[in-house]
Amino acid sequence: MKSTLETSTPNSAPRFFQGRFLWILLSALGLSLILYWAFGLSNRAVDGAGEATPDASAQTEPLIGETMIGVQPASFQQISEYNDGELIRLRLAGDAEPDAVIILTNLGERLRQVKVNGQGQWGVTIDVDSGPMVLEAQLYTDEKLSGVRSEETVFRLPVPEGEDVVSDYYATPALIMVTAPGSPSRIIQSPFGDVPTSGPLGLSVIDYDHLGGVIITGSSSIQGRIRIYAQDAVIGETVIGETGIGVSGRWNYIAGRMLPAREIEIKAELLAAQGIPDAPEGPTSISVPFNFLPPLQEEETDGSGALSVNFEPKQWQVRRTLIGGGGQSTVIFSPDAAISETLEPDISDPASAENDLDEE
Repeated sequence: MKSTLETSTPNSAPRFFQGRFLWILLSALGLSLILYWAFGLSNRAVDGAGEATPDASAQTEPLIGETMIGVQPASFQQISEYNDGELIRLRLAGDAEPDAVIILTNLGERLRQVKVNGQGQWGVTIDVDSGPMVLEAQLYTDEKLSGVRSEETVFRLPVPEGEDVVSDYYATPALIMVTAPGSPSRIIQSPFGDVPTSGPLGLSVIDYDHLGGVIITGSSSIQGRIRIYAQDAVIGETVIGETGIGVSGRWNYIAGRMLPAREIEIKAELLAAQGIPDAPEGPTSISVPFNFLPPLQEEETDGSGALSVNFEPKQWQVRRTLIGGGGQSTVIFSPDAAISETLEPDISDPASAENDLDEE
């Protein structure tokens, strides 16, 4: 007797193997699903609430320009300029994400690379160019990830040479300031040497954007409240805490879009807090002329950072375009730009009226 396998017809063997192959295929597929589920479960960390957290290795690289949440961008905390023989050097230092790398650029071109230490501090010294400098910092935590751009920009704008400026007004070789979109600018070094002041009160800069929003910034060596006027009309005041201006003395006021687009007089008035030693008995005020310049046009820019400066003997207006659109301007003033206030003679005082007649 022959075995079943020996007596099978030519077509019976393929059907036998087809059935067994289908069974093996289904078994392998089921085993693969079990392994995939088990492997995926082992690569997930489950917190106390029972929610699974994806493995860090599965996270995708952020897109260019996307904000990396939790990463501290580079900031400029300390800036100083000094002479080193015949060279002028600029020292920059600040805070950033610990152990990251900062690439410093000038007018968009790579300048220096510096490592952030474990405490989140960095510093670098660079040579000063003879022309305008626009310094920005890009932070990298991994060479495979996109950089995080600092919101702050450092401008160093030298005093120009020519017939349109008066050299007697300038006490330093350049303006150095730190700006950020929508924030008050910080003046590190004024070409005028100082800002308009009246007693303990100073008025530093006026920032405004292309939509007409205005930020007025100043300082005070005593505590108190600052009241802001436009053409002798009160537009608001700024108070920090219950006692007014802090000991650091820096104050700012956001005026919004309430100012007319013409030359007006901006006045800051200091009202000293009660109980302050050596405080003025009455209000102390200081006024400066302010005028909106028209928005930046593309043909007005120099092609390297969309920067334009309007030089006047007693004030500069620095205008620049912003990434993503729009523009921002910063006005800095000479101490001589302050508008002196003259008191009208009291006609009820005969002696005062008599003196006026004598002068005529």
